[in-house]
Amino acid sequence: MKAAQHGGGAGGLVRRMAEQRKTLGAIMAEASRDQEASESKLSLVDLLAIGIGSTIGSGVFVLTGNALPIAGPSAVVAWLLAGLVCLFSSLAYMELSARLPTKGSCYVFSYHGLGELASVIGAVCLTMEYGISGSGVARSWSGQLFALTGNWWVMCYNGGAPGEPGCNGDDDFYFDPLAGAMTALCAVVVALGTDMGKLVINTFTAAKICTVLFLIIAGLSLWTGNMFQSAATFAPTGAAGIVSATSVLFFGFIGFDEVCCMASKAKDPAKTMPKALAGTLLGAAILSGTAQLALAAMVPWTESMTSIAFPQAFGQQGWQWAKWLVSVAELALLPLVVLLSILPQPELTAAMSEDGLLPSVFRKSTRGVYRRGTIIVGALLSILAACVPFSVLWDVISIGVLLSFNLTNASLVQVRYGNGGSISEPRINGLVWVMLGAACVAGFTMYYGLMQPLMAGDHLQWPMSIISFVTLAIAFAAALAVSRCEVKCDMRDPAIFKAFGVPFIPCLAMFFNFFLIAAIEPRNLLYFGVFLVFIVGLYVAYIVGKRGQGDCSAKSERNIDVPQVDLVDTPASEGESTSGSSARNT
Repeated sequence: MKAAQHGGGAGGLVRRMAEQRKTLGAIMAEASRDQEASESKLSLVDLLAIGIGSTIGSGVFVLTGNALPIAGPSAVVAWLLAGLVCLFSSLAYMELSARLPTKGSCYVFSYHGLGELASVIGAVCLTMEYGISGSGVARSWSGQLFALTGNWWVMCYNGGAPGEPGCNGDDDFYFDPLAGAMTALCAVVVALGTDMGKLVINTFTAAKICTVLFLIIAGLSLWTGNMFQSAATFAPTGAAGIVSATSVLFFGFIGFDEVCCMASKAKDPAKTMPKALAGTLLGAAILSGTAQLALAAMVPWTESMTSIAFPQAFGQQGWQWAKWLVSVAELALLPLVVLLSILPQPELTAAMSEDGLLPSVFRKSTRGVYRRGTIIVGALLSILAACVPFSVLWDVISIGVLLSFNLTNASLVQVRYGNGGSISEPRINGLVWVMLGAACVAGFTMYYGLMQPLMAGDHLQWPMSIISFVTLAIAFAAALAVSRCEVKCDMRDPAIFKAFGVPFIPCLAMFFNFFLIAAIEPRNLLYFGVFLVFIVGLYVAYIVGKRGQGDCSAKSERNIDVPQVDLVDTPASEGESTSGSSARNT
């Protein structure tokens, strides 16, 4: 599809990037090459270890303590509701990972279903969720080490002393060499290949699950009071507290989609990926919810209570040995989250490189391992972990995660109704964007018009409330119009998981995700917007430079509209293969 078809100038270029999509033939060809290149495969157990290992962590060790003052014992219900909301989005990941079983997750889903521009936005969101958040976890790990030992090996940017305000675990405005070293070590493990990686991951995940089971058993053995005495005892802050806790605990499930990025290394990914995603969500919900029950049993709710973690709870009960055991275990196991955050990043950069959006060095592989790309990514993330304060970035990362969920939901609807690989159904394409836009307005106005005043005890903002219900109705009206159209993808293949309730469940998921985005501080929404515009601007400049080389060459390099039958393998040299090279030669 050439830019000339849409006229010259910036408008034509943006429209071309919005409409240009990656074909199913190109995606399946990449998936086939990746399966052949990777000697060691990830089993269902390996994928579950990746999913549960990346999901169970802050949810149990941090968010359970944050949710208890908000909702009391009813925070257990909030975990179930948060898991249900997350399930709505996970259904889209399950089906698309079966239909498009290759690396890249939301990036590839968006490229196939929404267009090249949306895929770049998806890649930015995934980079925040994976690599950048891993660097932040490394800084959190070093902060916990400093707090546990009392020794701070950092250099404060404000010239103050380590541990003081502005240079502590809450305000990390300091140079952190330990965080950089931890990130670099995890990158080395990823570069060593799948066998070494899954050995470390499976071992650490098993240890993490054992630690959570200890928290549950020890916490329940210290049960104090009767949380089920009355409704007021179980839910002291009422329905508003449960909803507020749900918005906090939703982020305890972040990471379940990471397994999608490892599809190229999985055994029979079309069958395995949906099972891995479902198992990750189920395991995370059971372990996190039960841990919340144990904490609530150990620490009765009081109106003046503040956030409390398991180590402090054990200390209050006089179990000092348990306090130190849990603190040391958490410190020892947190590097697993760093490792799992880095693990999918080279897969993402390789997928982008195969499409011509990054230099070719990122797609060069040795027996399916992108060592050069991993080294480059690891070096950049190590610098990020050592130098950049994350106290202002966590909410920005959360926005990226939720936006990637919505891109995946919208992509599923497009693929189901004939717009995968090209815009064959313009009416469907328009309805999906109406659905996405209306869900966005409904989510924000519902939060500011209803939820925020409800939590603050203020009067409801009726104009915003009315707008929220009207736009939500528009979103579902668009979904209803889509549902009346003919499904134009394979629904008979028993090997492919089919999400239920399409397009209504994806529409509902979009609304909930935008609602959660609205709860994030407006300043951080602005930061995210500026960062996204900057990255997309760089991308547009890159594409403009590509146009100077000719539209046809640029198109083939990005695997657009390349028939699978025309793919020609490029010979590897010196034991290395350039993944994606065959898809770029026609």
